[in-house]
Amino acid sequence: MDQESELQLRFREANGLAETHAAHNWRGLSAQYSRLKLPAEYEFEWHGNWHYLAYHDLVLVDGEMELTGEKPVAGGDLRDKMTYVPAGQSIEGWAKPANRMNAFTVVCFDPSAMEEEIQAEFNQFEPRPYIYFRDAQLGPTMRKLGELMADERPTSRIYAETVALTAALEMFRISIPPVAAQSRKVRGQLSASQRRLIAEYIDAHLTTDLGLDELANICGLTRFHFCRSFKATYGDTPFQYVTAKRIEKAQHMLRQSRLPVSFIAEACGFNGANQFGRAFRSHVGTTPLAYRKMT
Repeated sequence: MDQESELQLRFREANGLAETHAAHNWRGLSAQYSRLKLPAEYEFEWHGNWHYLAYHDLVLVDGEMELTGEKPVAGGDLRDKMTYVPAGQSIEGWAKPANRMNAFTVVCFDPSAMEEEIQAEFNQFEPRPYIYFRDAQLGPTMRKLGELMADERPTSRIYAETVALTAALEMFRISIPPVAAQSRKVRGQLSASQRRLIAEYIDAHLTTDLGLDELANICGLTRFHFCRSFKATYGDTPFQYVTAKRIEKAQHMLRQSRLPVSFIAEACGFNGANQFGRAFRSHVGTTPLAYRKMT
């Protein structure tokens, strides 16, 4: 994550650190997760040319946040609340967290690199900040992203990217005027040639950590249009589809060979036997070894 798009923390105690910190970057999009040691009083600031969206799992004993040119806003119980700051503005403040597990998840997105149809809608209004707000759709998406980034187990790149992109798009939904939202064109399903191209590419690259950009480029679509059209075509997200294809390949290998489960996991694109076992049980209802014995 570029320094200009990352929330900067300065702990007032010499040994103050984020207990868990993770950051991911994609084209025009970045995500950051931090879980704080207890208790860790700190100052924070963010300056950048990207839009800033933060999900708070914080309870503050004291503290405040100040947006450029605005009156400072006091902290408090910020659990399940979010903050959105448009590009070009800045925030700074300080926080004294309560003695509990405190964490936050940040998504930053570059308007110049976002999809054409989203930028066109975004240009129809002057973006304004939202401080400590709640939203029934965006909140669970940001919470899911935080859970993915907090998990030390490897996460599929296409999955994390999809969730982060969904959060950015949900913020646009909240921000754009109702008239503009109603005027959006709905894209239909993928064409037959697009379906053939994407199926062939996925089958040939099951062992790689696929990303949305490369899949969307095959179809000549933006990431947003690709995800929407893919879901309309298959009823699944790209991540769900890729996982199902990997499980199908694994089932074939389990039936036709006596290869070790760890080898099959790697050959099918999973990040280790544990991730493979969880995905296999979720799709098939049993473990890989139990499935092999039954077939």
